[in-house]
Amino acid sequence: MTLAFNPLNSLGIVSTFQAKHSQQSFTVEMDEADSQQPEIGASRKKYAEFVQSCNVIYQNATPTQLVDKHTNAINIASGVYYHLGLVNGKPLNGTALTGGGFNSNFNPMFKDSGTGTRLTPEQEEALRRHRSYSQAERQGANELVAVFMNLSRLAERRQSIANVNNDAMFK
Repeated sequence: MTLAFNPLNSLGIVSTFQAKHSQQSFTVEMDEADSQQPEIGASRKKYAEFVQSCNVIYQNATPTQLVDKHTNAINIASGVYYHLGLVNGKPLNGTALTGGGFNSNFNPMFKDSGTGTRLTPEQEEALRRHRSYSQAERQGANELVAVFMNLSRLAERRQSIANVNNDAMFK
């Protein structure tokens, strides 16, 4: 192997060449669209809705009234924090989530951090709230939520009136 050293005066030529070489334009080819991008976006939206719902519950925000007495109607929308009534004199408030399910102050949901990890402050608050109601109160709240969710599915045409009429809960 032979090493040859360039004299110092040729360094200017090298740097000039590199400067001119870097000024040339180039094109970047776009990769094909990621097929999972819509799913990722939907997942992020559902998680953001879940976090917003939890924050509303933890902050004891004022819920929207479910019944509009002026029009004698019920307006149900996913992501809206509603007052569904009272269970043993305690208010039942919560949100129907677009991904399905219902997040309420009686049974606040939280994401599992995994086995062996410490609970986050939000998870501790959810657990404290859950334990503050008796089993009978949680059962009563679950029954009201089930009626609300059936009405929601009926309004979204995911359930038929015949199914609602045959449901033991409504007989």
